[in-house]
Amino acid sequence: MEKNNKGFSLVELIVVIAIMALLVAIIAPQLLKYIEKSKVSSDLQTMDAIYQALIYAANDPEVVQDAASMAEIDSMINPQTLEGLLGSTNTKFGKEFRDALNWGTGFNRSTYETLFESAHDRGSLEIYIQYKGGFMNPIAMWATYTDITGKKHYTSNNGNNWNNIGDCISIQ
Repeated sequence: MEKNNKGFSLVELIVVIAIMALLVAIIAPQLLKYIEKSKVSSDLQTMDAIYQALIYAANDPEVVQDAASMAEIDSMINPQTLEGLLGSTNTKFGKEFRDALNWGTGFNRSTYETLFESAHDRGSLEIYIQYKGGFMNPIAMWATYTDITGKKHYTSNNGNNWNNIGDCISIQ
């Protein structure tokens, strides 16, 4: 009697499954790091759009001629939250800023939080904006958030000033 076994033995299947599990265990953490980096990169693009809209709105001729708008821009010498700036609906600066982003008047914190992919604890995300003077890069922006590991990222040593921005998303 001739046996014609053309299948795999149980030992061979277990070895293959063990090799696949080992490869997944090695590759998965690296893949998660790359995914997180891409989310941070996307957030930087969103912050850059906000930055460009602020510069555009602050230099609009109608905004420059509006005293209330200029007072609001001058108040940015102290750190402002993005939510605070979005809440200014009664100035030409606030309207121009939202229009430049195409965000309309109904745009609020819960809406912009969804745009930021690296902030896993949505309630912890805070974006700060501060006028720091000068012609080149006159506005500093930074964010604080909690990453996928639960680590809280702070943008500066004191948490509310553009000086010494650390390991967080920042555009200077």
